[in-house]
Parts: sequence; structure tokens; C-alpha cells
Amino acid sequence: MRCILKSTLIDKINIKKIATVLFYIVAFTLILGYIIIPLLNTIKSSFNTSEGYNIDNYIQYFANKSNLIVIKNTFFLGIMTVLICGIIGTILAFYTSLIDIKNKKLLHTLLLSPIMVPGVIIVISFIQLYGESGIITKAIQIFFGLENIPFKFNGIKGILFVHAYTQYVYFYLNVSVALKYLDASTIEAARSFGASKIKIFFTIILPSILPAILSSSIVTFISGISSFSAPNLIGGKFRVLSTQILLSKANNHIHIASVQVVILLIMGLSMLLLIRYYEKKHSMAESLRRVSLKPIRLNNKLTKFSLNLLIITIVTLILLPIIAIFVLSFVKPGSWMVEIFPKEYSLGNYIKLATKPRVLQPFKNSIFMSIVTVLAGVAISLPIAFIISKKKSNLNSLLEITAMLPWAMPASTIAINLINAFNVKNVFAFNQVLIGRYWILPIAYIITIVPLMLRTNLIALYKFNNDLEDASKSLGAGSMRTFFKITVPMIMPAVISGASVAFIRTLGEYTMSALLYGVSNRPLSIAMVNAMQEFDIGLSMAYGVITILICIVVTLLLKNSE
Repeated sequence: MRCILKSTLIDKINIKKIATVLFYIVAFTLILGYIIIPLLNTIKSSFNTSEGYNIDNYIQYFANKSNLIVIKNTFFLGIMTVLICGIIGTILAFYTSLIDIKNKKLLHTLLLSPIMVPGVIIVISFIQLYGESGIITKAIQIFFGLENIPFKFNGIKGILFVHAYTQYVYFYLNVSVALKYLDASTIEAARSFGASKIKIFFTIILPSILPAILSSSIVTFISGISSFSAPNLIGGKFRVLSTQILLSKANNHIHIASVQVVILLIMGLSMLLLIRYYEKKHSMAESLRRVSLKPIRLNNKLTKFSLNLLIITIVTLILLPIIAIFVLSFVKPGSWMVEIFPKEYSLGNYIKLATKPRVLQPFKNSIFMSIVTVLAGVAISLPIAFIISKKKSNLNSLLEITAMLPWAMPASTIAINLINAFNVKNVFAFNQVLIGRYWILPIAYIITIVPLMLRTNLIALYKFNNDLEDASKSLGAGSMRTFFKITVPMIMPAVISGASVAFIRTLGEYTMSALLYGVSNRPLSIAMVNAMQEFDIGLSMAYGVITILICIVVTLLLKNSE
């Protein structure tokens, strides 16, 4: 009997070891085939010339002064995006977290609304509001009787305006969370010792929220330097690397595009490592006996009025583009070009979407690819997060670093990597050429969202009470049964949260789509831009409305299922 039990136990241990080995083989094979090798191919391509492999491409690129301006513009755009979004997001986080205000939940929801709208839709909406013939622009010109338009919505100012709208949310969310963990007792102790408000801010509050600010800065900087929608549609003469990469690829100068990708990658990784260094240096231990801060009640009527007016203005600016998308979706085709303020509206654009298969196809493509991306993202990120969270080892550290690598890669970098890797027959694509095929876009989307979902799942698993798993196993449940019956249900809110963000980001993705899409997988974002360029603004906005509604419905359904 003992021999049988011993043999069974040995078999279980061997099966577990084999399963673990197979997991690592599959995980590292996927990472190697779709992240590491494509990246190395791009680096290799950047050194490829007609005379062999050398640094001539780099010498040629840096010798051109206009290229140096593009690099300078890109870095400047990233830094300014971080500064502007940091100021706006942090101030809003302080206001909603520390000030006693009515309807706080409603305000919080409104301030988060930009995250529900894909970037390319916002840019198109902004053009209709603030462009040369935009509603706001023309309204100001007519109201004040100006001969010329009051401002030009293009170049670096226009791009930063769009970035401020779409990316302040990173700072707002992270700083809001950090402020919840401020210890009121520490602040009161500092006050009792005579510390001034300024000293309390710089010695207690700022160090507490600094990790959140630094973490937000990484995401915002990489998002800023890789931004494509705004620079492409309103950038004008302000050229950046992301738009130049597309131009190089369109002109079949793939080696120059590879050089530009490597520069962009170095820029992103350098900032990531620099901020990570300061993030670790300024990390603080969380207080176990934390006393929550009480919201401050404003008694000064002038201060209260001024702050309320400022918040109302900000909320109005946030809602205007979304309202414009809904209103302009009912504009009759062609009327937008002859009237500044359309007077006739119809359901024609929605009827066109419902009745013409060619017009509806981009929706089907994007929804299907988004669903595939989310499902694949969960299937890949959840097991990796579970393995990493269970044991600290060099192998797991390597797994985490390589899986998170795309987080530091701008979207255009990932797209060019895939072009360089899969424009020929590839063993990781079952000896097929993927460029120009349907599945290249879902693969690109999956690569970008896995780090996001992995990070979310890891945070949840690190906070998970392992005693629950031990109790399950002690009652006879196996590892797999415990994982699916205990672990997964407990961390499901984090999984759902990551999935909803991934779905929204994928549904309106534009940068990689512009570089990788083909006839068979033309996504929603490309259809919207094409409609706008064909002066069919109503159809473009109708695409936007349905996209926003889908994002809202998906978010509500996922939230209710938590």
C-alpha cells in the first residue's frame, strides 16, 4: 500500500515538473518568437546596407539636420506631455481627493471619461471643434467680428492640447490612489512640531505621491513619443519619429525606418530606466496603522467659487469633444462643407452603417480582433503572473522582464519589428508570411496589451492571501482545481479591469493599424480617418459614436460581472 501511495506521489511530482517545464518552454518560445527575435531583426535591419552590415545608415541619418530636428521634436513632445499632463492630473487628483465636494463620484466618472474614447476619435473631434473651420473657431471669429481665425489648431500646440486631454488620466488615477494612503497622523505630528504647510508638502505629501508621479511619467512619456494620431492629423510641419517611420515604410525605406525605430526605442528605454531608478530610490513603506485624511471643507466663498468655476471649465472642455462626436454623427453628407453650423440632421450615416456591408466591415474586424486580443491576453498573462508571483527566481525575473519589454516599446516600434520579422516565411508563423494577412494585427495588439494585463494581474496576486490556497490543498483539492476555484475568482476583478482597458485600447488603436493593416483586416480607426479625409465627417463621427457606446457597454457589463 505504501509503495502504491509513494508511486502515486512520485507520478504527481513528475507530472507537475513536466507541466512546469512545458510552461516555461511555451512562454519563452512565444516571447522569443514575437518580441525578442523581431526586435533583434529590426536592430539588424538598421545596420543593413548595400555594402553589408555597418553603421552607414546611422551616419547618413544623423548627418541630416532635419532628422536631428525630428529627434529633438520627439523628445521635446514626450517631456512636455509629461509636464502638462502631470500638472493637470495631479491638481485634479488633489482637488477630488482632499477637498470636500458634492457629487464626487459623478465628477470622478466625468474626469475619467477620456479613457473611454479611443485617441483617433478624439483627434478627429478636436479638428471639428478647433480646426480652421471648426465650430468653436468659427463661433469665436463670428462673435468678435474677426477677419481671421483666432487661433490655429495645429503643430506642437495642437498636439499638446490633444495629449493634455487624453493622457492626464494616468496622473489623475495614480496620484488619487496614492493620496488615499496618506497618513493623517504623520501630518498632524509634523504640524504639532511647528512645520509649515510648505514644509509638510515637500517632506511628507510629495515623497508619498512621488512613486505614483514617476510611474505615471513612464507611461505618459512613452505614450507621448509614440503618439501618432495627433502628429499625423494636426502636426503640420512639426515632424516626429512616429510619423517619419510611417513615411519611411510607405517609401519602402525599411532600413531607415528601422534606424528611426531603434532611436525611438532607446529614447523610451532610457527614460524608463531613469525613472525606474528614481522610483526605487524614493519608494516608501506603507504605514500599517494609517489614519485617513478628512476632506477639507472650503469656507472662503471666493476660493470655493474660483475652484468650482475652474472645475466646471475643465469638465466642459472634457465633454465638448464627446458631445461634438454625437451631434456631428447626424450631419447630412456634404452639408458640413457648405455650412459652418449644420442646420439639417438625419439618420443617414447610421443607415449607411447598417445597410452597407463595406461600411460596416471595419466594425466587425475591430470588434472581433479586440475580443481575440483580450482572450489571448488573459490566457497568456494570467499563467505567467501566477508563476512569477509564487516563486522568486532568476528564471521568473527573466520571464517578467522579457514579457514586460513591450511596455517600454512605442507602438510604431512593435509594428516595424513585426514587419521585419514576418515579411518573409517564419517558423513562428507556421512557415507563412504574415505581413498583409489578417492575423498580423491581432498579434500586434496582443503584444501591446499583455504587459498591461500582466502588471494588473501581478498586483492582484501579490495581495492575494496564500492561506486560502493552502487550505484548499489541505482539503484534498489539486493545484489546478485550487487555481480555478479559489485563486481566479478572488483576482477576477483585476482580470476584468485589465480586460476592459485592453478592449477599449484595442478597439480604436491607430498607430500599429496604420503600419500593418491590409484589405482583409481594415480596422475601425483607419475607416474613421479615411472617412474624414473623404470629407464624410458624419460617417466618421457615426463610427465614433458606436465605438464609444460599445466601450461604455463593455465596461458596464464587465464591472457588473466583477
